[in-house]
Amino acid sequence: MRELWVAGFPGSWGGADTELDHQIDLLRRCGVAVHLVPMFAADPAARASALERGCVVHEYADDIFADRVVVSFCNRNFLPSLPRIMAAGPPARVVWLNCMTWPFHGLAAAHAAGWIDYYGFVSAYQRGCLLPVLEAIAPVRAFAYHPFFNVTRVAWQYRAWEGTYRVGRISRDDASKFAPDTWRLFNRVLLPPGLRKEVHVLGYGPRAQAAIGEPPPGLDVRTWPCNAIDATAFYRGLDTMIHKTGTSRESYCRVLVEAYAHGVVPIVEADFAFPELVVQGETGFMTSDSDEMSYLASVLAHEPRLHRRMAEQGRAHLERELVDAEACWRGWLEVL
Repeated sequence: MRELWVAGFPGSWGGADTELDHQIDLLRRCGVAVHLVPMFAADPAARASALERGCVVHEYADDIFADRVVVSFCNRNFLPSLPRIMAAGPPARVVWLNCMTWPFHGLAAAHAAGWIDYYGFVSAYQRGCLLPVLEAIAPVRAFAYHPFFNVTRVAWQYRAWEGTYRVGRISRDDASKFAPDTWRLFNRVLLPPGLRKEVHVLGYGPRAQAAIGEPPPGLDVRTWPCNAIDATAFYRGLDTMIHKTGTSRESYCRVLVEAYAHGVVPIVEADFAFPELVVQGETGFMTSDSDEMSYLASVLAHEPRLHRRMAEQGRAHLERELVDAEACWRGWLEVL
C-alpha cells in the first residue's frame, strides 16, 4: 500500500490547511495510507475528522519521518526542524509545497543542502515566481501538482436575494490581504431601487483594521474575525465576492475556488494566478481597477439573471476543469 506522511495538520481555515484537508480526501479515495504528524497544533474537530477518514495521527519526534515519504504544506515549523530530522534519520523523500509566491523562511538553506526532493507548485504563476529563485541555488525537481477541492462536500445552493444584495470578502487577518481602498470599493457598489446592500467581511481583525480603517458611516457592514463563523455559513450568506489584495500576490487563491463551490460570483484582480482560474465574463470578472470592480458588482446587482448564470457556470467550471480528481491524482503517483 502506498503511504504518505504529512508534517502538519489539516484545518478548516487558511489556504494551506484547507488545501491539505481536501487532499486527504483524494489520497484516501485513491487508497493511500495517510499519516499525520502535527508539529504545533491539531484542532480537536480536525483530528476527529482525520481519524474518521482513516488517517493515523502520530506525535512528533525528530526521527518520525526516517525512511518515509513526507510532505509539508507550508508548515512554518517543518523547515527549521529539517536539520534535526535529517540528523535523526533522513526521510526517503521530502516534498515541499510553498503556498506563497516567495520562498518560505528557511527554504533557501534547505534547498541548498539538498533536503527537498520534490516541489509542488499550485499554479503556473507561483512556479514562475519561485523556480528562478530556487534554480539559482540548486537544480529543482517538481511534480505535476494540482490542488484538489472535494466538490461533493458542498451541495449546490444558490441564495435567493429576497431584497438584500450582499457583497464581501473572506481572508485571514493580514494587512497584505486588504487593499487600502477596500471600504471605498464596497461603498461605490450601486443597487437598483428596492434592493438593499449589505457588506460582509470575514477575517476582519486588528491587522486588517490597521490597514483599511473602520467602515465609513452609512455603509451597512457586518464583520467577523477569523474563525468566528464557519466559512460555508459565510459563503451561504454572500452573493458577490470582491477580492482585491494589498501587497499579497495570490499564488492560487483558495477562497476563489470556495466561492465557485458555493455559488458566489467572484470579482478579482487581473493579475497573479487569477487568469488561470477565471473565465472572464463567464465564471467571474477580472480587473485591477477598484472603480471597475465596484461597477461590475453593480452590474450583477442590476442583472440577477446574469448573476445566477455566472454562479452556475463557476460551479461547473470548478467541477469540470479545476479539480478533476484523476488529474490531481496523477501527479502524486510520481512522488509516491
